[in-house]
Amino acid sequence: MPQPKEASAPPRPPDKKTAALLKKIDEAFFTFRFYPVAVKADAKKEAFEFLQQTYKTGDEPVRQLILYQFHEHLSKAQELKTMQNFEFFKRLNPNAEAAQLRIQVYRSMFNYHSSLEGLVELLHLLGNLGGDDAAKLLTHHLSFYSNIETEGMHLLRNAAIDALAHCPSPYAIRSLIRYVRYVDNEALLHRILDALGQVDKKLDTLKLPAWEKKKLREEIAHVLSQESKGTHYG
Repeated sequence: MPQPKEASAPPRPPDKKTAALLKKIDEAFFTFRFYPVAVKADAKKEAFEFLQQTYKTGDEPVRQLILYQFHEHLSKAQELKTMQNFEFFKRLNPNAEAAQLRIQVYRSMFNYHSSLEGLVELLHLLGNLGGDDAAKLLTHHLSFYSNIETEGMHLLRNAAIDALAHCPSPYAIRSLIRYVRYVDNEALLHRILDALGQVDKKLDTLKLPAWEKKKLREEIAHVLSQESKGTHYG
């Protein structure tokens, strides 16, 4: 019986060989975090290009560490329902000095990765990494967004669907197809169908075997034709 690949294991502490690279990865995420107040657009772009290239060429532990960082930053979405003011940080750290708490408040005011626009960009950056691992992380966060009925979470849910459409992963495409079969929300249905339409147009550009492209195209054509007939089930 085949064993699960090691990528499904939690991130492991890096060895000395990857320590310097890990530091650069952390710096890249910090660059993203402090845009646009302390970091300009060019630096943010360079940071993501570095992450994308490192993810593409790195070994499995490095790729896991990058995905872990994406998860940690995207998880800031859970704090959107709570204003990060002085009392918020006081509850987290009752023994902290007032000056330190005020610094935390000030930083939180300008954190890009905990704003809707920053989280949306992070989702698209994650989709651009490609691969089934990145796609699975996208669906993991989409599951969270879909269980909270607020406008902010609806926005992130839609951004995650769009990111899945741009993710060059069979897992991402098949996830969208499955969602069509079971979604009840009409607006969400059309959002997913539009995403599948985008996927259909770019299938030939994906690095997949011809048989897999053919099968995916057939599955997409089926769900799109079902919708044109007035039903999206089955």
